Amino acid sequence: MNHLKNARRAAIALALVGCLASGCAHPYAGPKTLAAVGAALLVGGGTTWVVGERRDQNGTANLGLVTTVIGVGAAIGAAGWLAASVACDEDPDCPRGEECKEIPALPGRVPYKQCMRRPATGR
Repeated sequence: MNHLKNARRAAIALALVGCLASGCAHPYAGPKTLAAVGAALLVGGGTTWVVGERRDQNGTANLGLVTTVIGVGAAIGAAGWLAASVACDEDPDCPRGEECKEIPALPGRVPYKQCMRRPATGR
C-alpha cells in the first residue's frame, strides 16, 4: 500500500513538472520539455535511490535506480533531438534568423554568398 501511495505522489509530481516545463519552452518545445522531464526524473530517481539504500528498502532503491536510468536516457535523447533540430535551421556564417544564399554572377565570374532573412516556416 505504501508503494502505491509513493507511486501516486511521484506521478503527480512528474505531471506538475511536465506542465510547468512545457509552458516556457517556445523555440524548441519538444526537446526542451523532454530535457526538463529527464532532469526531474534524474533528480527524483536519484533521491529515491539514496533514500531506499539508506533505509534498506530494496523495492524503493530499485525504483529509484530505474527512474534515474530513464531520466538519463531522456536527457541524452533530448540532447540529440535538440542538436538534430538546430543543425538544420542554423547557419554558422549568418546571424540567427538568416540563411546563406548564393547570389548568381555574370558568366565567367565567381558567384558570392550573402546572408538573407529566412522565409517564415509556419512554426
